[in-house]
Amino acid sequence: MTPFHLRNVVAAALCCATIAAVAAPDSGDRYRVTTKMQMAGMSMPGKPVEVCTAHAKPVSEQAIPKDKDCDVQNFRIDGSKASYHIVCTGKNAMTGDGEMETLADGYRGSMKAQVQGQQITMSYEGQRIGGCDYASESPEAMGKAMTAQACEAQLGSIPAYSMYVGPKAACPTYKEKFCANVSRTMGQAEDPAHFAEADRTFAGIAWQAVEACGGGSRATILAKTCARAESGGNLDFVGDFCPDLAPRHCADADPNRSGRFLVQHCADRARTLAAQQCEGRGYTAMQSSPYRAFCGSYATERLRARGSEAGSKGPNGSR
Repeated sequence: MTPFHLRNVVAAALCCATIAAVAAPDSGDRYRVTTKMQMAGMSMPGKPVEVCTAHAKPVSEQAIPKDKDCDVQNFRIDGSKASYHIVCTGKNAMTGDGEMETLADGYRGSMKAQVQGQQITMSYEGQRIGGCDYASESPEAMGKAMTAQACEAQLGSIPAYSMYVGPKAACPTYKEKFCANVSRTMGQAEDPAHFAEADRTFAGIAWQAVEACGGGSRATILAKTCARAESGGNLDFVGDFCPDLAPRHCADADPNRSGRFLVQHCADRARTLAAQQCEGRGYTAMQSSPYRAFCGSYATERLRARGSEAGSKGPNGSR
């Protein structure tokens, strides 16, 4: 059984303890609720929690778990006691029988559920400990407040885009604010340096957020950025992000400005330049050479290539 299924059973049982009123009154009753769950021969007591409920009798239809995938059957009230059968379908399928009793200063109840072939028994008891403001302290109100707090806290986090956009967004009313932040953060995405930084920092998530906010796909933005990199002579970016465009720049690439580009994407010209300007030169001569930067890039890439080749061989030199 997955943890999610366990939470589903717990939530269904505790729903009886967090009663929802048809119209929230100005005040309510505060209960301390203790729970215990038994399954597979184990007993697991829960941590006591305090809940604020409306002024309503616990034994009523308001006390029954409600979920769009669950059907409550055979609900009955007999004096201070109530009972029901519940059937849930879909991803969190389960069946259960619950009962509840109103006490002088609280309530108690239990649910026996069948989940994935296992029986789980959840029992709970609520002790009234005072009054509360139901309008602000009810589970629904507190849940909304916590959701709003989380929505506000993540507005500047691009990886959290699914919280704000899409059919399953938890914070759809914050979409405009979130997308405004995305626009500010990614507004320079067509600049090669900014594009590269965003790609390293956020990977594909950044472009999913931009597209979800109506800013275009990564491919569309990259095409514009590659054109800008070409016109600005940023051939390292062209080689890293637009390799299909690299061959047409091999002949005119500046060896010192784009040494890494030449070594990685223009092997023939790189070998010719290395033979002419790098090989056989001493340290002092190389320091004064206009091709110093290119020769450094060439040597670095050769060492990297040799390291990769050695790593791909076995301990005896075999592949």
